[in-house]
Amino acid sequence: MISKYHIEITKRGLSEYFTQDALQTILTANVLQDRIRNQFGRDYIHFDSNAFDSGMQYIQGQKDLIFSAIASSDFITARKAFGRICHSWQDYYSHSNYVRLWVDREGLVPPSEIDDEDQDIMNSPKLRSGINYGIIDFLALIPSFGKIVTPLMPADSHAKMNLDSPKSGVLFDYAYHAALKRTKSCFTNLIIECEIKNISEKKIRGFREQ
Repeated sequence: MISKYHIEITKRGLSEYFTQDALQTILTANVLQDRIRNQFGRDYIHFDSNAFDSGMQYIQGQKDLIFSAIASSDFITARKAFGRICHSWQDYYSHSNYVRLWVDREGLVPPSEIDDEDQDIMNSPKLRSGINYGIIDFLALIPSFGKIVTPLMPADSHAKMNLDSPKSGVLFDYAYHAALKRTKSCFTNLIIECEIKNISEKKIRGFREQ
């Protein structure tokens, strides 16, 4: 997704749980995942090029960092890692064909009804994500080049498959709502896991507020 929607979804999903300053740290870390250096050779960050296994491993690594950081009261590090997790999950729905598979099965019901964790789809051999073709795909993201480059890209490219903005068509709204639901559940599930790991309520509150 383009930064505008990463920011909007993250604010909508998390503003009730974090103070303004804490949320800003999460937002900044989220958006920085799209800096140029993360567009090449780091498909796992964005679930590009069918990097589903390595993407999930990346998310787990960030979660482990969060738990250790909260336990040691390093709340800024924890919030940055959480912002990175949110970005990856938001891209999961906009960079893969998860939404297309769900809509093909369920039809064009209201986008807010999409199930963001349908295990049949998440484990389907039909699940795939857009291939990152490097500099050519990057150029396709630039409006002045995109109109020329995108029509020439392969059907399996990120440029052709992405649901990064409303310009991608009607399925963008489904990707948006799936990402919003996942952003909210990322937080609630994280808190549950913190409690299971016996991280104190005081430190959990520090993660949200300090």
